[in-house]
Amino acid sequence: MLVLGLATSHAPTMLVPVEQWSLLYEMLVDGVPQPPSAAAETPATNAAAKQRIDDGLARLRQVLADARPDALVIIGDDQDEVFGPAFNPTLAVLCADEVSGNTLPRLRNLTATDQRVHLKGHSELARHLAAGLVERGFDPAVISELRPLSRPDEGIGHAFTRPAHALGIADLDIRVVPVFLNAYRDPLPTGQRCYALGQAIREIADGRPERIAVCASGGLSHDPRGPRAGWIDQRLDTWVLSCIAQGRAEKLTQLFTVDSDTLRGGTGEIRSWITVAGAFAGQAGTVVDYIPLHHAVTGLGLAHWHPSA
Repeated sequence: MLVLGLATSHAPTMLVPVEQWSLLYEMLVDGVPQPPSAAAETPATNAAAKQRIDDGLARLRQVLADARPDALVIIGDDQDEVFGPAFNPTLAVLCADEVSGNTLPRLRNLTATDQRVHLKGHSELARHLAAGLVERGFDPAVISELRPLSRPDEGIGHAFTRPAHALGIADLDIRVVPVFLNAYRDPLPTGQRCYALGQAIREIADGRPERIAVCASGGLSHDPRGPRAGWIDQRLDTWVLSCIAQGRAEKLTQLFTVDSDTLRGGTGEIRSWITVAGAFAGQAGTVVDYIPLHHAVTGLGLAHWHPSA
């Protein structure tokens, strides 16, 4: 039974002390000229943004704890962590009983930031999910054992470890089912396909005895270390969030029907949000916060859904 939907950005800035934001910002923009609005971010505004991030994540942790799920399906992308140029599925389900990985492996030079996350998987539910998706016209790759091709020592990628760490999944003793949804490498799924994927996940979850939550990881608009690093499309982000808040998420199927530089890079992770919105088709979600933060090079978003009675 599906009991909860969550969505959260996973920018590294969300997990790094505010005193280190400037250094991280410089690393992520990688020399790209910044928009004039970036100059308005000061130590004081950054401290306020950090507090909003912490408060928003605390709200999601409480919502998750209150829902008491037995399992959490995390929908995220892979950025040459588990997969790579040699093999990159559009959709994959990890069917393992143990999952681990690092939160910030590339930032080990920053003090006390990288964490190793160890999670319990739910292989039986994962296999049932994969089989159910095949029955509904999807063709997921099925991974029985996590053997990263690109970075063998780091485990599963940050799209899964960061929200798991931020939401306290291990402390809540919730088992996880990682679902990989391609957001970077062509060919890419459309918004319509992601929405239909969410609807399929809802059908499968509602046929199970476990209490199941689903979490979208990533987004909103951002392009770290890309040609638009630090530039945030607030109009796009607020439109996405308004569709969710109004219970009109079917409008999100319009995204990714055409190719656009704006929708490339990390912005493609909005596909995970569309998927979870599809699982709650016709139901309004609660937007916890939206912070267009240049120091995070991301339009940071947090939201949750509850199924209708």
